[in-house]
Amino acid sequence: MKILYHHRTRAGDAQGIHIAEIQRAFRLRGHEVVEVALVEAGAEARADAEGGAARGFGGLAGLAARAAARLPRAAREAMELAYNAVAYRRLVAAIRRHRPDFVYERYAANTFAGLAAARRSRLPFVLEVNSPLAREKAEHDGLAFRRPTAAIERRLCAGADATIAVTGVLARILEADGVPAGKVTVMPNGVRRGFGDGATAAAGAAFRHALGLPPEAVVAGFVGWFRAWHGLERLLDAAASPEWRAAGIHLVLAGDGPAMPALRERRAALGLADRVTLCGAVPRADLEAALAAFDVAVQPAVTPWACPMKILEYMAAGRAIVAPGSDNVRELLADGATALLCPAGENPAMPETIDLQAAVLRLARDPGLRRRLGGAARRQVEDAGLYWEENARRVEELVMSARDVQGTAAVVRTREVTTC
Repeated sequence: MKILYHHRTRAGDAQGIHIAEIQRAFRLRGHEVVEVALVEAGAEARADAEGGAARGFGGLAGLAARAAARLPRAAREAMELAYNAVAYRRLVAAIRRHRPDFVYERYAANTFAGLAAARRSRLPFVLEVNSPLAREKAEHDGLAFRRPTAAIERRLCAGADATIAVTGVLARILEADGVPAGKVTVMPNGVRRGFGDGATAAAGAAFRHALGLPPEAVVAGFVGWFRAWHGLERLLDAAASPEWRAAGIHLVLAGDGPAMPALRERRAALGLADRVTLCGAVPRADLEAALAAFDVAVQPAVTPWACPMKILEYMAAGRAIVAPGSDNVRELLADGATALLCPAGENPAMPETIDLQAAVLRLARDPGLRRRLGGAARRQVEDAGLYWEENARRVEELVMSARDVQGTAAVVRTREVTTC
């Protein structure tokens, strides 16, 4: 099949990786993917296995981003709505030129051009939802046009031939916000098939050596994009505790991002230069080696409706995991069986510090438990089919079901797709 993939995502973090990986999975299954995007895919969002960059709307995105940064919230949201006029023309032209079999869109707030273009061309429309953006933006950034944004989100999710949510928690939120019950298919994120095979003891030892870590250290690590909500400062506070010092735990934070300056300052204030390594961003080619260097892989906090890609990578690499026990994490991990899960507290996105600290300490003292949990987590990836290639196959099934309905949008139920 030929797939027209539309997104309005500029991020080069996990969002860009997600875009690249699902496109790569479609191609591995023999499909042709045509990308229509606001911006060129970044270094972490290359669209094909050979490293070719998928191109978008060129300099328009850069000009728009610079202009939007100086505008009030209402004007920025107006620009998001105005994007639909540009995107609709581009999508219709791409449909005429490439004649795709369906349109696949990564949901962005106030964006409905994909659905409009697909309906005009009588093509199945698949919507991938990673966050209830109307609610998220209203709670965290504020929304000038809350009702229109929520109405667009609801219409998109209800009107798509197949609506995919990355967690059951997210699916329930969308239904509570007005999407018909049973319309949303739960499809968690994934990893490449074979990811984790390179997380060998030798690769981990080499990574540790390159960082100058003590050979006897128990390494607790996090890898990803550093944002304030990740709660990484909690790991620094734990690293300063007498218990962690006595257990010889060394903390490695691999990545970069907006929270990095604050982390550097906190490390210096706590006098942890010899116990905490901020090693910077790790190239994707070196990620398995970085994970192999961790005795314990930690996810201090999660967005309560997300399906964290870091956790899936930790699982595939066979790491012993410590994570918050929020409902979305429990869709992937079971406490005491595939991970140690911390009480989520009043805010399910932020685990209690003392529990996180104690869980890592327990694993640091028990190599046998680390091996058991890590092995079980890796097997869970295989047993649940948590692979991008498997997601691509499931999307094919959803599209074929939609194409069986002639002339109208099909409501695709969840029974054909296994969840995490």
